[in-house]
Amino acid sequence: MFDPVLLRSLTGTPLRVQCAVLPVPAPDGGAVDVPREWAVVRVRLRGAGSTGRGEATLLPYLEADSREAVSEQLASIEAELARVISPLQLPDLLPPGPLRSALDTALWDLLAKRSGQRAWELLGVPRPRPVPVVRTLPLLEHTRLESELRHSDGFSSLKLKLGAGAVEDDLARLDAVRRHRPDAWLMADADGGWDVDRLHAMLPKLAEHGVRVLEQPLPEAESSALVTLRRPFPIIADLSRGDIGDLGRLVARYDGINLKLDAVGGLTTALAMMEQAEQRGLLVLLGSPPATARSWAATLHAAPAADLVNVPQTLRVPGEPHEPQRPNGPRARPATDLWG
Repeated sequence: MFDPVLLRSLTGTPLRVQCAVLPVPAPDGGAVDVPREWAVVRVRLRGAGSTGRGEATLLPYLEADSREAVSEQLASIEAELARVISPLQLPDLLPPGPLRSALDTALWDLLAKRSGQRAWELLGVPRPRPVPVVRTLPLLEHTRLESELRHSDGFSSLKLKLGAGAVEDDLARLDAVRRHRPDAWLMADADGGWDVDRLHAMLPKLAEHGVRVLEQPLPEAESSALVTLRRPFPIIADLSRGDIGDLGRLVARYDGINLKLDAVGGLTTALAMMEQAEQRGLLVLLGSPPATARSWAATLHAAPAADLVNVPQTLRVPGEPHEPQRPNGPRARPATDLWG
């Protein structure tokens, strides 16, 4: 891991902080009910001739990710940011979320440029490399799902969203996947949409369809039922922002975690959590909301420590040049000139 003494030696010049919330089109290929208006928060930190850049996704269905909430958060810490802090100090200033994630990414980018090293060298992690990814099949209506499956041959691993309708709907989706892709490694994600009875009913059906991992079958408020549940495969938690300091509680209920940089507050926190998860024997799925190429480039610095990597849909700010990394192929390839 990174050297705190080195970080302190690189943080001695006042910074100018720029932050903007930019609208972006809704991600392509999503579920039919995906909101049309999305946004990213973009941070630039300037000082001593260097500029650090970071971006994160504002989820349109979370009040905490609204433009107003982000502006209030930034206003509350601008004075501290101008005095130059290290990524290790951000958790004392901001709660987990996209603004902290974007600032964390921008700080590492800035520190890399000041030190003359790549970010992965400063972080003390392996050099980012192409990684195989899991492709998500969202909650599409049946005809669109069939079309997605016909074009999924390049992906050996699939993640199927379930839980929006009745049990019969889930079974029809599972049948469609196995009809088109009997060869695929398959995980399922219920997004907390089941109750305990439905979970018990679905477990054998999932096993029959060769599901290897199940994500967030129950609402978190009902997850205590997982403590004594006998399961044919690992069940993992989709970490909300309130879960990040409580891996001990999760160990009793889950076999792994789905971790997203924007949700937990950035790369610094994510790497620490992944180390804790490994020590506790938890499987780690590294995920992301729909993301720009810049924020995904930062996420890929954590990928070597993950068991699975779930590729996001691509977001792009209108009118800007197309950035050189699209994380939508069967192997995500780091763009080393894009960040850090």
